[in-house]
Amino acid sequence: MYWGLSLVRNQEGKQKVSTGISPSGPIHLGNLREILTGEIIYKSLLLSGKDASFIYLCDDIDPLRKVYPFLPETYSAHVGKPLRDIPAPEGNQSYSEYFLAPFLKSIESLDVKPEIIRTGQLYAEGKFGDIIKTIIERRMEVRDILQEISGRELEENWFPYNPKCSRCGRINSAVAYDYSDGYVYYRCSCGNEGKSNIYRDEGKLPWRLEWPAKWKILSVTIEPFGKDHGTQGGSYDTGKAISEKIFDYPAPLPQMFERILLKGKGAMHSSTGVNIPATEILDFAPPEIVRYMMARVPPSRHIEFDPEAGFLNLMDEFERLLKMNSENRLDEDQKTLLSISSAGKSMDNMPDYRHLTTLVQIYMNNEQIRNVLERSGKRYPENILQARINQARYWVERYAPESSRFHVLDEKSPVTLDEKGKKVICNLLENIRSLGEWKADAIHEAARNAIQESGIPPSEGFVAIYRSMIGKEKGPRIGFFFEGMERDKVERRLSFLCGV
Repeated sequence: MYWGLSLVRNQEGKQKVSTGISPSGPIHLGNLREILTGEIIYKSLLLSGKDASFIYLCDDIDPLRKVYPFLPETYSAHVGKPLRDIPAPEGNQSYSEYFLAPFLKSIESLDVKPEIIRTGQLYAEGKFGDIIKTIIERRMEVRDILQEISGRELEENWFPYNPKCSRCGRINSAVAYDYSDGYVYYRCSCGNEGKSNIYRDEGKLPWRLEWPAKWKILSVTIEPFGKDHGTQGGSYDTGKAISEKIFDYPAPLPQMFERILLKGKGAMHSSTGVNIPATEILDFAPPEIVRYMMARVPPSRHIEFDPEAGFLNLMDEFERLLKMNSENRLDEDQKTLLSISSAGKSMDNMPDYRHLTTLVQIYMNNEQIRNVLERSGKRYPENILQARINQARYWVERYAPESSRFHVLDEKSPVTLDEKGKKVICNLLENIRSLGEWKADAIHEAARNAIQESGIPPSEGFVAIYRSMIGKEKGPRIGFFFEGMERDKVERRLSFLCGV
């Protein structure tokens, strides 16, 4: 059974899936795993006929923890302030919205449409007030639970609330020391003393208490989270105990997920610069491929993402799945995987991505590429074709390995060939001149025959062809490569090399 369906099969009643993030920097491909894991669970619930909803929490009241490498040093003045209170690096919006907005645009392109909830607004609307009051009044019980489960001893003056200083605006520098009638009294390291209204956004709960508080406030029943929260004694364990013992609310069904690793560089993280922004991956990856990458493996397994040759192989893998579907050869799990990956959109009549990576290196004009495809009998919806061409071009320019890059040599560029290599080229010229239609399969067969007639191994023969056309020993599939070029141009090039 597909992993999403297996996870939710025993869930009963109304379901709410929750995911979220602290928008402290560029939101990258690694972050997409969380929201897409949640979305896959949500879609699995719907496929199972269950009543379900999906929310995404933006933790915009979290503090800026440090001056990240992508920020100017002037942001040291804002360390400790809530992200929603800090100016954006550019423009007039807040810091949190600056990083959240492009991410929301990206997930919309992925057909991910949760209800977006900003945690700071929940505090401002008083949604946390009664929960905070309960935690403060039962803080000794809460303290004992946290210490027992986490194995860490809390400071003697520990207080389960972080006030926001009314003078410096920081939410991590004030120490609470008393509570009375809805107000927490504090002293800040900046020298200020004041009080915070727990029914306003004048402070926040520590993470280990805020997480279960959200479950209770928002009626969450399922939540995926990174493995760092799922360690023994970690924040899920303490959250579960707090939720059930203090709030009398059952902890959500957990689904821990592994990280996405960028091949050769390790785990993605905004603060280290090891990442591909979520907005950028959609510049070269069709949405269904991003969804497929996340949906094809259970969350408990890490994903190693290779944006170079590995990405092209991933595209091939998905296109094979589409071909199997057109031939009615998918099993039930594969059908579910395809349904979740394609988000209900028809995947019929989609351009071959690998072929487009060849064509964009032959033609700079998208219209020429469309004409080449139509000449070979391939017609696609214009919006899909143009998007794919642009994605393929972006991939070639930014991520294609050297083995996938080429430049077609001028018709009269000199190339050194031995006698056997020249014989292959002359045989190939004769064979393609006798072809009827200019089709990839026929061209490839003509090339194989030319090599065979020359009496040399296929590997040496194809080297001669590639060297003649692009000056390299390897290249794109010969049939599709030549089909994408003007027939006359290919013949003129081979004629020049043969001296005829």
